[in-house]
Amino acid sequence: MSQLPVRQMVLYKHGVGFFMREGRISGQDVTLTFRHDEINDVLKSLAVFDRTGGQILGIHYQTPMDVLDRLANSSINLSDMGSLRDLLRDLRGRQAIFTIEITPGSRETHRGRIIGLDDMGQTFRAETDSKAASPVISMLTNDGQARFFKLSDLHAVQIQDDLATHDLTYFLDTAMSEDSRRSVALRLSEGEHQLVVNYVAPSPTWRVSYRIVAETNPDDKTLETGKALLQGWGLFDNRLEEDLEDVQVTLVAGQPISFIYDLYASRIPERPIVEDESRIAPGPIEFAAAKARAIDGIVAAAPPAPAYSGEQDAHYSSQRAIPAPTGMAAAGGAMQAVAEGSEKGEFFQYVVTAPVSVKRGESALVPIISAEVSYQRELLYNPAKFAKHPVAALRFKNSTGLTLERGPVTIVEDEDYKGEAVVAFTKDSNDVYLPYAIELGVNIKDEVSHVRELGGLSIKEAYLVVEEYQLRTTLTTIENTTAKSLTITIEANKLTNYTLYDTHQPNAETLNERRWRVSVEANGNAEFARKERSLVRRQEEIRKLNYQRLRGIMENRTIEEALLGVLGDIAVELARQESSTAEEAKINAEREDIYRRQEHLRANLQTLQPVGQEATLRNRLLNQLEASEDRLQAIAERIAELKQIKTDAENKINQILADAGK
Repeated sequence: MSQLPVRQMVLYKHGVGFFMREGRISGQDVTLTFRHDEINDVLKSLAVFDRTGGQILGIHYQTPMDVLDRLANSSINLSDMGSLRDLLRDLRGRQAIFTIEITPGSRETHRGRIIGLDDMGQTFRAETDSKAASPVISMLTNDGQARFFKLSDLHAVQIQDDLATHDLTYFLDTAMSEDSRRSVALRLSEGEHQLVVNYVAPSPTWRVSYRIVAETNPDDKTLETGKALLQGWGLFDNRLEEDLEDVQVTLVAGQPISFIYDLYASRIPERPIVEDESRIAPGPIEFAAAKARAIDGIVAAAPPAPAYSGEQDAHYSSQRAIPAPTGMAAAGGAMQAVAEGSEKGEFFQYVVTAPVSVKRGESALVPIISAEVSYQRELLYNPAKFAKHPVAALRFKNSTGLTLERGPVTIVEDEDYKGEAVVAFTKDSNDVYLPYAIELGVNIKDEVSHVRELGGLSIKEAYLVVEEYQLRTTLTTIENTTAKSLTITIEANKLTNYTLYDTHQPNAETLNERRWRVSVEANGNAEFARKERSLVRRQEEIRKLNYQRLRGIMENRTIEEALLGVLGDIAVELARQESSTAEEAKINAEREDIYRRQEHLRANLQTLQPVGQEATLRNRLLNQLEASEDRLQAIAERIAELKQIKTDAENKINQILADAGK
C-alpha cells in the first residue's frame, strides 16, 4: 500500500492498533490489501475521506467463497498442469483466431469455431510406435471447412467471444488472490485526491521496559537515599507488510472495549422449502384433527445497509481522528522529554515526539520516559509474597508527570548491577516500590492466633440477636543479624470483612495492602502485633433457648444492665417452664405405671369370688384400686396446674419481649 503509507499508528495494550494512512492519489481506484485475520476489524472500522473535497463512491471487496464455489459458474476452469489443453477444451464452440507456424518464420491465421483437441498419440503409437505424436486441434473455419493443426504448430489464440474472455479474466483474478490476503477496493470520483484512511486492525501488544541508573547520596552516611535516572522504552513490532517511514507513534495505556465481529463472511439465511402443489380431481371433503408442524432454522433477514457517501466517511473519520497531543514540560528538570504524555479519558497515552522508521518484520524500542527521581532504600516484608525474609527495595515518587505502565526494570546502583523488578501500573505522584533482592540478614516469623469475643446482644421481636467478633492477631517477630539498625516495612494484605483495632494506623495504604514501618536494632529483635476483627451477627429464637444456655450468655459482663434484667426475667420463666415440663414428664410416667397396675388388679378381681377366704383378698385389691384412682385424680389436677404454670410463663415471656421491643 505504498500509495497510502502509514502516517500515524496508535497501539493499545489489548492487541489492536489504530492506523492512519494518507497519500495523494490520481485516478478513480485504490486497492488496499490486508491479511485474512485483519479483515473483520477493517470492515468494522474503515473510514475514508478526501482532504481535497472529492467523493468516496464506494468500498468493494470480493465476496468470501471457496475457490471452487467461485469458479463453479465460470465456463473457463484451468488446472495447475495442462492449462493450454484445458483452455482449448473450454473454448469448444467459441469463435477464435489461430496463428499457425508450420514452417519457422512463416505464420498464417485461420478464423473459425474451435471443435476440440485430440490426443493422437494413442492412435499412432500402435502403428508407428511413436511416442512423440503431437495432439491435434480441430477448427470449423468460416468457409465451412474442418481444419486440423498440430498443437505444436499453434503460435497464438485470439478469443473472439466476450463471455469467454470475461470468464478467463475472472478465473485468473480468482487464482491470483491468496487465501492469506484480502483486497478492499476504493472507488473515487475523477481527479486528484489527498486520501486519508483510518482503520483498526489486530496488532501485537506494545510493551514497556525500564532502566534505573542510581547513585547513592554521598552526604547520607547510611547510604539509604540517592538520585536515579529513570528511563522507559516502548517496544512494538512492525507486523505490516511494508516498511514504516517517519511514522507518528502513540502508545496507549488502557483497555478500551474491543471485539471481533464477523462482517466478512457471507451468509444466506435458511428458508422453508415449499413445493409446487399437484392438482388432482377432488375427492370427498373430510375434516380431521391436524397438528401444526414447526419450521426450524428460520433466520430473519437483516435490514438493508444505509447508502454509502463520501460525506459520511468524512464525518466518521473526523470523529476518529486523533487530536494533536498537548505539550508538557520536560521530565527530569534539564533532561529533554522523549515522549509527551496526556490523559485521554480512561486512557493515558505516550506520544513519541520523533517520527519512527521500522523495517518490515522488525521491532523497535522507542524512548518514552527519561526523568530524574529521588529514591530511598527500604526493606519490605510480605509473607504472602516472600516468606521468612524481607526484600530490598527502592522507593520513589513518580514525579515524571506520566503514568507508568507495568513493565520490567533493571536496576544499576553506583555502577553495580543490583537486580531486577517489575514496575506496577502507577499514576503520577504515587509511590513506586521496586523490590530487587532478598535480605538474608533479617529473619521474620509470623504467628497467627484466633479468638471469638461477644460484641453485643439485643432483642428483636422474639429473637436474641448476638454480635460476635472473630479476633485475629498476627505477631511478627523480627530478628536482625546485621551490624546496623534497620527499618522493616511490613506489608499485610487486607482481609475481606476485617478491620483493624488496637493497632496504630499504617504508614502507607493501598487498595489491597497496608504497610507499617518497624525499627530493629543491630543484632537485635523486635515485635509487631497486628490485630484485626470481623463482626458476625446471628439470631436465635428465644423460646428455643434453655435456661442453662441463657445463663451462660448472661455471665458475660459486657451486657448492658437493662438487657441483663430482661434476660434474667426470661431466664426465670424459662426455668419455671423447664421445671414444670420435667415434673409433668415424671408424673406422666407414674400415671402410666398406675394404669398398668390397675389392669393387673382388674384381671385378678375377675378370678376371685366375693365369699369365703377369697372375699378378704378381693376387698384388699378393691382398696388398692380405689387408692390408685385417687392418685390418678391428684395427678390429673397437678398436670393441669403444671400446664397452667407453663402457659403463664409463656405469656410472661411474651409480655417481656413485647415490653423490650418498645
